[in-house]
Amino acid sequence: MFSLFTKKRRPAPKRTARSASPPQTLSLPEHGLSFAFQRDRCRTLRLTVKPDGSLLVKAPAAVPLDAVLDFVRSRLAWIRAKQDFFLSHRGEGPQFHDGGTVFFLGRPFTLRTVPPKRGAKPRLWGGQEDGHRGPFLELPCKDGTPEAVESAVKAWRLALAKQGLARRLARLDELARLRLDDGARPAGLTVRSLRRRWGSCTVRGQITLAAQLIELPLPLMDYVICHELCHLRRMDHSPAFRAALLRLLPDARERERRIRLWSLEHPRV
Repeated sequence: MFSLFTKKRRPAPKRTARSASPPQTLSLPEHGLSFAFQRDRCRTLRLTVKPDGSLLVKAPAAVPLDAVLDFVRSRLAWIRAKQDFFLSHRGEGPQFHDGGTVFFLGRPFTLRTVPPKRGAKPRLWGGQEDGHRGPFLELPCKDGTPEAVESAVKAWRLALAKQGLARRLARLDELARLRLDDGARPAGLTVRSLRRRWGSCTVRGQITLAAQLIELPLPLMDYVICHELCHLRRMDHSPAFRAALLRLLPDARERERRIRLWSLEHPRV
């Protein structure tokens, strides 16, 4: 049924810059490729290969679907190269059990659980045990279940990180004020487990660092701390921010590349 008279409709609410349509799954069967597709307020077509190898394609509302598919076909070589890169650097998550591996300052330690005793504390040590060479993390644990071991490892990591990161921040803060020739100082430090970020800095100067940083090699830990110290001066990633970071760490770009690889090869928990 068709009518010449229609009800006056209320104008649709304006979509914000971040609004987007729900993602849908599209595929190129001839290439064995499936991907998530989404339309949003972006101005150009965008491809994102995620660390798990999945592909996300975003497109402006006006771009025809055929043009989107053609664009994906034209970037197949780039997509495959990125997927191969992530696959070659994909590491397994930690296994919380006796004989598993934990990291401290980039060095692997074999986990050895021991019955808890009064006054017993986690201990990092070298040497040899039961025919196996160290180094070891001797960890008091009430039982050997994965849940109990995970809880004990995280408690050890957090306690160690709170001490170690506070000392490292104080040292690098002094270096930053000297090299950047200003008086900017952190308002405080919070250390907690983070899954997505390594650190953050608020406009009030409160710095938060991931407890998992204690697992990284020292140069990568220092990169994250210096990154946040530069945010005390610039709350963005502008050329001025990058210049300040390079004054603190002349090899900052190389350290950034290395920490990206570490994140792929050592999934966080």
